[in-house]
Amino acid sequence: MRNIIAFLFKTCLLLFLAGGTCLVFGQLAGILFQKGYLIQKSWDIFANPTFMISALAGILGFILGYLPNEKLNEGHAYSSDEFDEKLEHVR
Repeated sequence: MRNIIAFLFKTCLLLFLAGGTCLVFGQLAGILFQKGYLIQKSWDIFANPTFMISALAGILGFILGYLPNEKLNEGHAYSSDEFDEKLEHVR
């Protein structure tokens, strides 16, 4: 389940970044060419889909934070004892 949500999150992240890039470049082209309709058309085409996909990515990221991680090997897992030992040497 975690892998599916992680894949959907990454896909939404890429899509909304691409949509935001298209939105900004469309508006930038409108400013550079002094064509107001390019600014408005860029907003009309890219704004709502980009905002909806970014909201979906935020929700998926929130859900992903509450799903348990896959089990790590015992050697790679973080141990609080290691941190305490290192902290003792600092004092």
